[in-house]
Amino acid sequence: MAFCSRIANQLMLKQVQNQFGKNIVSSPLSINAVLNMVVAGSTGHTLKHMLDFLGSKNIREINSKSRKMMAVAASGGGRSSENVSNGPILTMINGAWVDQHFPLVSNYKEKVLKGIFKCEANNVDFRTKADQVVDEINSWANTASRGLIQNVLQHGSVEPETIFILANGLYFKGLWDSDYKFDARRTKERKFYLHDGSTVLVPFMTSKKDYYYGSFDGFKVLQIPYQSCQPNNFSMYFFLPDEQDGLQNLIGKLNSDSGFLSQEYFELTKVKLDKFWIPKFKFSFDFNVLEVMGDMGVSFSRIENPRDLSEMMHIAEDIHYFSLKMFQKAYIAVDEMGTEAAAITHFHGVGCARSQPVIKPYNFVADHPFVFMIREERSGLILFSGAVLNPIKED
Repeated sequence: MAFCSRIANQLMLKQVQNQFGKNIVSSPLSINAVLNMVVAGSTGHTLKHMLDFLGSKNIREINSKSRKMMAVAASGGGRSSENVSNGPILTMINGAWVDQHFPLVSNYKEKVLKGIFKCEANNVDFRTKADQVVDEINSWANTASRGLIQNVLQHGSVEPETIFILANGLYFKGLWDSDYKFDARRTKERKFYLHDGSTVLVPFMTSKKDYYYGSFDGFKVLQIPYQSCQPNNFSMYFFLPDEQDGLQNLIGKLNSDSGFLSQEYFELTKVKLDKFWIPKFKFSFDFNVLEVMGDMGVSFSRIENPRDLSEMMHIAEDIHYFSLKMFQKAYIAVDEMGTEAAAITHFHGVGCARSQPVIKPYNFVADHPFVFMIREERSGLILFSGAVLNPIKED
């Protein structure tokens, strides 16, 4: 999970360094789920390479982590009802589309896809009906995201040589805990300072409640829990740089080996805030996961030996290597009531012939770019993370 959170942080850093950078939202959990699906069917050099960057010892450990992810989703909601009064709705749905010319190994199909990831493999014909498969996957993504994410694939974007597509859909909807609800009548427009020094008017929410808060070296953290009557507790965290142009430094600290998601950032103290304002925001973001991994120095765009996926499927003799693709599209909306978020991550295998000190008074005024995370407290899993550069841009 740590590696996938680093992908999210690298993504934020890349956008912050771009003068035309966009608001970012991604799901480390969704990326992790899809990579684990691939690992579970791998062997040889590919397996060793993936275990190294995921920080796991063997497939058994990967499968154990996958079961825990699925358990968090199941106990954290997993309901089709839109009633969130009893706690957040959290659903994780996995999908697999496999070309009919490359049958899955029965052990992978039954024990991994069905047993762990609770999904059926769809036998399809990429060679002659690729666009029909695109329509099927788009329909699946629309359902998995409760209509928040549509058209994750375009006609013509899936090659006839595609052998398999693995996907994960994650959906979250939660109301703020009753002690932390915002009164919409108190929401008002205030200035938000962009990273180039200009300002925009943005609707800001405020409250007089006591909040869990911490002050660290160069930034502050604030926690807002979601209403829950379930065993799993979820919260949203806001990481706010002290300086208006401090987002890049903050992400660097969060991404460092010494400070990466340190547990102390989540062990906060309840305080009365003298000033408290956070903006409403709503946006979506999509990106090439393997490209970001490449920026991190982790190459995973090609499997040279196709037999490395022999634990997943039966490989034809004319397949000499796999070209890989992985994309994610995510959405988030935060307002006075709570949060709604979704992510779709899809992984393609294309067969190719060879060719700290606390300062008083306590203030938390998020009027400049900041980082956010949605976290499940018992497991520490990060469902969604991102950065707000301009709250009124929906991208």
